[in-house]
Amino acid sequence: MNRMFLGNPGTGKTTCAKLYGQVLKHLSFLSLGDVVFRTAGDLGGAVVGEAQKKTLEILQGAAGKVLVIDEAYNLDDKLYGKQVLDTLVEKVQGSENDDIAVLLLGYEEPMLAMLRNQNPGLARRFPPEQAFRFEDYTDKELFEILAAGCRSKGVKTTIEFQEKALRKLGMLRRS
Repeated sequence: MNRMFLGNPGTGKTTCAKLYGQVLKHLSFLSLGDVVFRTAGDLGGAVVGEAQKKTLEILQGAAGKVLVIDEAYNLDDKLYGKQVLDTLVEKVQGSENDDIAVLLLGYEEPMLAMLRNQNPGLARRFPPEQAFRFEDYTDKELFEILAAGCRSKGVKTTIEFQEKALRKLGMLRRS
């Protein structure tokens, strides 16, 4: 149930994490299925032991739920991030008795580097071959999403607006 969601911002990782919780609840893998969002910074600490304590508290609060750790690659260090990851390895076994699912979200390369650099148990808890990879949208796909959103709200768009929107989406994607 524990997975990595790999990809750039804006590719749907967060949206899919919410759906993942609903699916796991429906299949009775989780008792609640709600989603708890945290960033790597939420789990860190300022003194030795604080990161472990925070991580344990967050894990306890996420019982029955999906815990999403966004920008998880920021945990790839030798001190506080290591404490967080070691705590995850210890407490999140991935067994059928676990009433929690943990999702690590982030860019693919730094996430895979984190698996190589940290506790070997991390790769067993979050196998890279089972990661969900989120590809960037094309300009056309982004425009179709915009058009569908406009239609669902009853907004009519002109050809001029559509052309400008398509150019702007392309510029934003490439920046």
